[in-house]
Amino acid sequence: MLQPDIWIPPKDDVYTRFNMSNQQVATSVTNFTVCSRYFTTALTTLQILLSYATADDFSNAIMMYVIDGSHFFRYNNKPQPVIQNLKLPTYLRQWRHLCHVFSGDTYTVYVDGVAMASGPIEVEDRVIPLNGTFVIGQEQDGISRRFQHDQIFKGYATQINFWSYGLSKTDIEIAASCKENIKGNIFSSDRDNFDLINVNFTLWSLQNVCLQNEDFLVIPEGRTFAESIIMCNLIGSVLYAPPSKHISEKVNKTLWEQNICATVHLWVGITDEEEEGVWRRLSDKKIVTDVFWALGQPDNATFENCVLVDGRDSLWNDYSCKTYKACALCQDQATSPLFLRGICKERLTEIMFEVLGYFLSKPFFHGFYGLMIIQPKDKQWLLINTVENESLAYLNVASDTVYPLGRHKWTLLYPICEQAVGNIIELSLSICQSHQYMCDNGECIDLAARCDAKSDCNDETDEDNCSLLQVPAGYRSFKPPKNVVDPSKPLQPNLIFNFLRFLKIEDVEETINLEFIVNIEWRDSRLTYTNLREDIHANKLSRIEAESIWKPKLKFPNVKDGKLEKLEEFFYVQKNNDSLTSDFSAVNMDVTYMGASAVIIQREHYSGSFVCDFNVFYYPFDVQQCSVLVQLSSVNEELVTFTTEKTTVQFDKSSKFGTYIIQDFVTLKQKSKSPESLFKIGYTLQRQSTLIVLNIYLPSIILMVIGYLTLFVHVQKLDVRLGVSLTTLLVLYTFFNQTSSSLPQTAYVKMIDVWFFFCTLLLFVIIMVHVIVEGLETEAVVRIGPLRRKQGIRISAEILLRVVRQVIVPFVVFVFNCIYWAKLLT
Repeated sequence: MLQPDIWIPPKDDVYTRFNMSNQQVATSVTNFTVCSRYFTTALTTLQILLSYATADDFSNAIMMYVIDGSHFFRYNNKPQPVIQNLKLPTYLRQWRHLCHVFSGDTYTVYVDGVAMASGPIEVEDRVIPLNGTFVIGQEQDGISRRFQHDQIFKGYATQINFWSYGLSKTDIEIAASCKENIKGNIFSSDRDNFDLINVNFTLWSLQNVCLQNEDFLVIPEGRTFAESIIMCNLIGSVLYAPPSKHISEKVNKTLWEQNICATVHLWVGITDEEEEGVWRRLSDKKIVTDVFWALGQPDNATFENCVLVDGRDSLWNDYSCKTYKACALCQDQATSPLFLRGICKERLTEIMFEVLGYFLSKPFFHGFYGLMIIQPKDKQWLLINTVENESLAYLNVASDTVYPLGRHKWTLLYPICEQAVGNIIELSLSICQSHQYMCDNGECIDLAARCDAKSDCNDETDEDNCSLLQVPAGYRSFKPPKNVVDPSKPLQPNLIFNFLRFLKIEDVEETINLEFIVNIEWRDSRLTYTNLREDIHANKLSRIEAESIWKPKLKFPNVKDGKLEKLEEFFYVQKNNDSLTSDFSAVNMDVTYMGASAVIIQREHYSGSFVCDFNVFYYPFDVQQCSVLVQLSSVNEELVTFTTEKTTVQFDKSSKFGTYIIQDFVTLKQKSKSPESLFKIGYTLQRQSTLIVLNIYLPSIILMVIGYLTLFVHVQKLDVRLGVSLTTLLVLYTFFNQTSSSLPQTAYVKMIDVWFFFCTLLLFVIIMVHVIVEGLETEAVVRIGPLRRKQGIRISAEILLRVVRQVIVPFVVFVFNCIYWAKLLT
């Protein structure tokens, strides 16, 4: 036994020693095996399992040690990398068998008979002289001297063996399972004589070493069955169901010897609520056949579904689960440590505790490194340090039924975490792991349930203090953050411009009514975040949080009349990288993210009309180049700027809107007269001309054909020819006015104007022909060329109409259309 008492401070003069010169097997070794079995009761800064020194200046020829759950081995003072990757769960009060095998070029580590790590041996000199001192439980800084009290082993050690060869895997499995005590050929603690320096020696049978005894803990206050289950769960345990009459009698003996449990009745983890008359254990739902009923029990098959152990006779009785109150019998769980967070420790094992035994008939909490939480008097818990014999803090509670589990405010009796004596410090004690969140009452829930708008804790504290954002002192919200990737460049936010809807396109007013969403994404390395989720909608910043940070402000220079309606504005945080290494000692147990590992998303929803300079020269085959100008307001372009590479345009709707096809979205950086960054989100409006051709060109062509057909009317019917022509001209002019009113007023002549001018002129010419023909109703003489006086060609009205309708009009229409459509379509 190497200082197993957890109440006594560690000493530097407790160890066992063996002089290797006394062995007669070999003078040195290059291949060897060292095995041992340990039972740890408390931890120290450096747990030395064994050490071997060959000289004062070479004290680490062999050293097995543990630091914060990580195992290490030195071979001729050379740390072996193979074992440094081995980290075993830290448990107290459990036997563990360790073997280190150096055979050939391979080093293999066995834990409880299982090979846990293997790799090459890394050492310059393989030879270990067997003329030194072998010490168990202390580190030698010289041959058997210069020990330190914080570099010891606290607990029990047995079956320490040393072989001059590599022990086989089969032999290690046999030794670990206690099937046979295989002794080392160089040294064996079960055979050789060695020095016991302030060490007690006890003989145990081999089978008892590997026997895992069940143990229990009594919570002495009266509670209902449901409350007892919760209480056991809070300390990492379950209601215990004694598996034998012997254990039940041991419970009875503990009650009387320790003077605990005033009700003398204990709830045990057995119930028949699931199926009447079928008693099952709560821990594994298995049916219990060995039930130690008292005489006449069970005596109520309907209302009494839970079991009490009567501390006077160790027999079982069925009782009502809801009405009766008794002590709780919890199963001892050495593999479920508690964590005392908030005491500013460097190692996780330094904040680990276990519920162990009784102090003044009350369970106490034992810290792995010697801290204790005890109840020395009513309604007060005390945190003490048994190593330094110091009282650290105290906690006053409302009643003796309240335990220091969960989150509480302690009063300091000793400086902790740079807090002075008398200050109030918040500490939490629970079994919650790093992937869990601790409710104020000590209950553990999954970390994903933290701040999810649903109360998962019974005390509903998982929805308290749900701020995502942590703004450091000295943060200046008017100052933009630096570029995380390249601090020498200005901040370059991602700009995502999402066109939702094109509500109206006004040709005459030259405006486009839009609805769109602007997403701006950036990183602010000055901030930190907590409890971020995968879904960004769950990471929405509150209005107060959004107002506390820097954010870009936008303005849109080409919005009509400067009026733009902001429908919504939201701020989200999207995590991109893993969280910071969690502070295992933090009381709040929130997951923290660095500012550079998350992106702030500013989402703004707008609706408004934007000006676009329509060029309708080629109407209705025109293509309009329009845009939305986005400008960063009140921040210099040298500090924040938009870039083409980090700008994206989205439009998920159909590309057709009314008489336009919306396409060719582009992003361009614009030069600005101001020092602010100006960006252009451009797009193309291509007019769909099919319907316009049918509505404008086809009717006008029909009118021209009607006017042209008047040239075929009999020459004597002037009233018909002239009436139809004039009516056609009037209709065409009215049609022209209606078409022009639907287009922007321009100073230039449009192609559609040319078309109507031509149509009007053609009809006018036809009317003039009809008038002229009326004057030639009988006969007329037209002088052509330099003919002699009194000579000429006489042309009749019929001939003139024939020439106009067969030659002049077709020729003029053909030439005009060739030129017009060639210009318009190309």
